[in-house]
Amino acid sequence: MTSTMLNACMRFIALFTAALLMTLTLSGCWNRRELNDMAVAIAIGIDRVDEQYEVTIQTVDPSQMSNNRNVDRFPTRIYSEKASTIFEALRKVTSKSSRKIYLAHLLLLLFNEEMARDGIKEPLDFLFRDHEVRPDFNIAVTRGYQTKDVLSIVTPLEVLSALDLYRSLNVSQKLWAPTAAVNINEMMVMLTNDGVEPILTGLTLIGDLNKGLSADNVKQPRPYLYFKFKGIGVFRKDRLVGWLNEPDSKSFSYVNNHVSSTVGSVQCPGSKKRFAIELVKSKVSREPSIRNGSPHMKLIVHVSGNVGEVQCETEINDKSIIELQELASEQLKSIIENSIQHVQSQYGVDIYGFGANFHQKYPKQWRQWRTNWNEQFAQMSIEVQMDYHLRLIGKIISPFGNNPQQKKE
Repeated sequence: MTSTMLNACMRFIALFTAALLMTLTLSGCWNRRELNDMAVAIAIGIDRVDEQYEVTIQTVDPSQMSNNRNVDRFPTRIYSEKASTIFEALRKVTSKSSRKIYLAHLLLLLFNEEMARDGIKEPLDFLFRDHEVRPDFNIAVTRGYQTKDVLSIVTPLEVLSALDLYRSLNVSQKLWAPTAAVNINEMMVMLTNDGVEPILTGLTLIGDLNKGLSADNVKQPRPYLYFKFKGIGVFRKDRLVGWLNEPDSKSFSYVNNHVSSTVGSVQCPGSKKRFAIELVKSKVSREPSIRNGSPHMKLIVHVSGNVGEVQCETEINDKSIIELQELASEQLKSIIENSIQHVQSQYGVDIYGFGANFHQKYPKQWRQWRTNWNEQFAQMSIEVQMDYHLRLIGKIISPFGNNPQQKKE
């Protein structure tokens, strides 16, 4: 064999080997699953029933997601099964469904209040562990209703009720404040880290439950039944111990910098009427320190807002703006101070994560406080410093229909 033929043979072998190796990287999706073989779950509810878990799953009917869908057929399917573990209950659903439950597109996880008070760590184990589950879904606790009932309601704004719940929770946190959209990653941090205790938003139903489970619920302008996110639940470790009211819930959102915009009202000076303020910017800075061997936390609250509505019988000028600004600042300061004191005295658990701030700044001292941090938190002194500014007053100066100069005449 000549050297030319030998070289050509070697090149062929090299090319063949390279092509063979490339095929190994182009093997495709070896574990692919077709859409028509899966039931895509978008919400899961977990109730405690007879010492077992009752797992309710809301899945999407793909045929109902097109513009030409059959209006007489619901776009979702609800399946419920009981078992001693979450995994078993999910697999038992296949006795009612021809498709395997697929969890990668989960939007919402709900616990009923009884389940939350018993402890949520065990049922969360499966969702932390399963490789299909993406860590971006939100968690909430149903108040007064089973999760099966909440996931079965027909909502008016979204075709998928779980999507309506998911979007409402995120929007209300940004624009109202007394709610908290907690995802599974944040819950894992709160359950595993020292110096912070978990919280979850409450979810309840208002109206006629029986009528709200039918399609008639969305066939009139005022539904028979609607949902409402209500209050923030306080946890000790993984167990629900109580609920914050609306002012305390809003205060929590301020302290933890969850507020991007909200609305509040303040009593007018010398009057029972009120003026409303739209807060457009809020940031709270924390300054932990040690005083006389005990933890002390200073909160610096930076707030910017606009005057949104005025019932006060006064003209809006530089002097009155300063007066309104001081009233609004004092009210917010009082709400934050009273709310933290309420959590300290009634629950004695650090839901604000102050312990994490001390851990970062005073690591040596933290080793002594770590084992009894909640007791330290319950006795900790809190200082609130306000930096409050009203920027805009709107398109009119005097309250609508009220001209102070005409009254003088």
